[in-house]
Amino acid sequence: MFEVLTSEASYLRSLRVLKDHFLGSRELDDTLVIHDRKSLFSNILQVYEVSERFMQALLDRVDENVLISDICDIIHHHAEKYFSVYIDYVRNQVYQEKTYSRLMQCNRAFAVIMRRLEESPLCRRLPFTSFMLLPFQRITRIKILIQSILKRTMEDSHEESTASQALATVSEIIREANTQVGKMKQMEELMHIANLLEFDKLKAIPLVSKTRCLEKQGELQELSKAGSLFGFRFRFTPIYIFLFNDLLILTARKSSVSPERFVVLDHAHRSLVQVQGVEGGPAPQLEHAFSLTILENHQGNTCERLLKANTESDMHRWIAAFPSLTGTQEEQKEKVYEDWDCPQVQCICQYVAKQADELSLEPSDVINVIRKTNEGWYEGIRLSDRQRGWFPQETVAEVTNEHQRRRNLREQFRLAQAANHIVQR
Repeated sequence: MFEVLTSEASYLRSLRVLKDHFLGSRELDDTLVIHDRKSLFSNILQVYEVSERFMQALLDRVDENVLISDICDIIHHHAEKYFSVYIDYVRNQVYQEKTYSRLMQCNRAFAVIMRRLEESPLCRRLPFTSFMLLPFQRITRIKILIQSILKRTMEDSHEESTASQALATVSEIIREANTQVGKMKQMEELMHIANLLEFDKLKAIPLVSKTRCLEKQGELQELSKAGSLFGFRFRFTPIYIFLFNDLLILTARKSSVSPERFVVLDHAHRSLVQVQGVEGGPAPQLEHAFSLTILENHQGNTCERLLKANTESDMHRWIAAFPSLTGTQEEQKEKVYEDWDCPQVQCICQYVAKQADELSLEPSDVINVIRKTNEGWYEGIRLSDRQRGWFPQETVAEVTNEHQRRRNLREQFRLAQAANHIVQR
């Protein structure tokens, strides 16, 4: 429990550097217009005030009794009443980073003064960007500390109840912050893709929507039969797919000169698309291939395309992105393990998801593996939040100790039960 207090004190000292040394710098302020200043520092003053108030409440509890019996009631109270400022700060972090990068590149006076400020002993050789990240790191750290406290409480005790309440409230704040960040990135991504697409021979469709998000994109090879005097052979044509939660767009790169421009070939509503694996048989060209059927395309027609992925894992991930009514014999025979009867791995190095169907991992994350591929990709479910996705094999190590594996499951089950109990009340 003392770690909550000591880490909050350290965090508050670092926030004070950001507030007084950077935000309070008159020289730096003279290089900024009002809009850039607001984007760069966001609501850091409100975040600082919330941390200061929280720190004082923790100190008051210590004054009552040095042997602290519980502080999760304080965390719960402050999280419920004041921690919403973290949602605003995290949501604006994308704009903070972009504003900072632009100013460092285009505003020489700003860059010179910023570097001089960073050289101060107050910064302890840390760059400005490290201070920018502090609030999100702190709210995440508080959640981890609460989980640690909860694991050490007696079941059905008052301490377990307050820890569960605090965990549920802080978890909701983090979830909402991540949701807000996701929505902002989602809109930016849609606008970027809309600028890349060309509807030369098709009627253009509005792409940007608050309810739309990109789920997967990538290049595949379309297979078609080309006749000759000696029979037929397969012809391969590159095709680039954009898959959204409600829409499928098939495109071709415009040219080698403009590889980032795409000409739209066809599009359809996501619900009108079916996929099915293809048995390779004697034809090596059909390895990693699957058929994609559009029940009704932009012209109202039904069409089928034979597509080929580069690897087996790519094929599995594309097929999984389009839940089909039927599958190949191989898929139907594939065993899907229950959570309590599958391999378990622990993250050993950070992994940042590059596609929507991937899972970002942090060291110490524990994941139940539900599928493995020959190319070194795993699909799994993270125990802490039940998020599902793909990740590279080299980022994890298998938990081979059965005692440790069972303990991981019991701890995560208890955390989930405690949080669910509070949510349902």
